[in-house]
Amino acid sequence: MNKLATNEQDKQLHQTSDESTARIDLAAVYRLINYYGWSDVTLTHASTRIPGSESDFLINPFGFTFDEIKASNLVKMNLDGQIVGTPNLPVNPTAFVIHGGILAARPDINTVIHAHTPYAVAVSTLACGLLCLDEASMVFYNKIAYHDNHGLEINIAQQKRLAEDLGPEKLCMFMRNHGIVVCGRTVAEAFLNLYFLEFACRTQILAMSTGAKLIQPSEDILSSFAQQMEKFKPMKKDGFKSAQIATFKALMGMIERIDPSYQE
Repeated sequence: MNKLATNEQDKQLHQTSDESTARIDLAAVYRLINYYGWSDVTLTHASTRIPGSESDFLINPFGFTFDEIKASNLVKMNLDGQIVGTPNLPVNPTAFVIHGGILAARPDINTVIHAHTPYAVAVSTLACGLLCLDEASMVFYNKIAYHDNHGLEINIAQQKRLAEDLGPEKLCMFMRNHGIVVCGRTVAEAFLNLYFLEFACRTQILAMSTGAKLIQPSEDILSSFAQQMEKFKPMKKDGFKSAQIATFKALMGMIERIDPSYQE
């Protein structure tokens, strides 16, 4: 492989390198959320940090259905809650509290998705939280944070509590009796965390609904699985991250075949 190709691969393994690409990737996330039926009309939201900026990020304009979201109508705002440039469209105030708080507290995170996916909301009401019943849930073993419900997240003071509950390392958090927040160092990582966390929650709710005794893997098995996942990641340089990028690009291709207007 020539040096130019290698450099291009390395670039793709990290957060998008320019704002226009970030806009297209985030617009694709909105179309994917719409495709899977997770939009809750217009009440969920996703953001991504502007590459090279510590304070500016993109988020959806409030009142647009997710099949209307395009790269060009995503709103740029900063961590002070101010709209930067155009379009100057309204943003859901709870979106700024959640996304602004997490992005400010966690410079390692570049993308945040807050969702009310049906099975994750169901799990958010359970005292037991997420159970490790299948391989999708095992991916999140010891990697889930929990945030107690304090009503609508519209008070700026709640940003500190959100950040503290997520902690310094975790990327996924259940907001009890509400929904979930999933994060990623890349857009791809955040969306795939959303997909597989909802998959794990669906498995749990379906299994619990049978009323039969659940088979739960032992702590030894869960610990062993976690160690295997850690060993799997560096088998090839950035191999795990490469798989995430490839999977997300495939999903973008599906959305493009359905409606390419998200790129506009």
